Amino acid sequence: MHGAHGIGLAANQIGIDAAVFVVQNEGKSYALFNPIITHHSAEKNVAEEGCLSVPKRYGERERSERVVLEAFDANGRKIKIKAWGLLARIFQHETDHLNGKLFIDEAKNVHEMET
Repeated sequence: MHGAHGIGLAANQIGIDAAVFVVQNEGKSYALFNPIITHHSAEKNVAEEGCLSVPKRYGERERSERVVLEAFDANGRKIKIKAWGLLARIFQHETDHLNGKLFIDEAKNVHEMET
């Protein structure tokens, strides 16, 4: 994830059959096990996304502005995180990976960009 300048990575992206993803955002790191989004806000926004699984491809993707995510941390403690903005988008993106979806499945204006 770091070598490719990513901000999130789901286990199944690297061939691990586990419901876990890691995220780094605004200097904070998360390792979330068995994550479930329990609430999506009605308020949506559209932003450009990319993905380490689909290098150099970007597209506009609508997502909920706010989410509530429940998961277990690395110590096995159940946690609940209320997220908004970019962190909410990352949680939705990584949860989609664990459910077998890629951002390009629903993205608009997909294009290739040199990095």
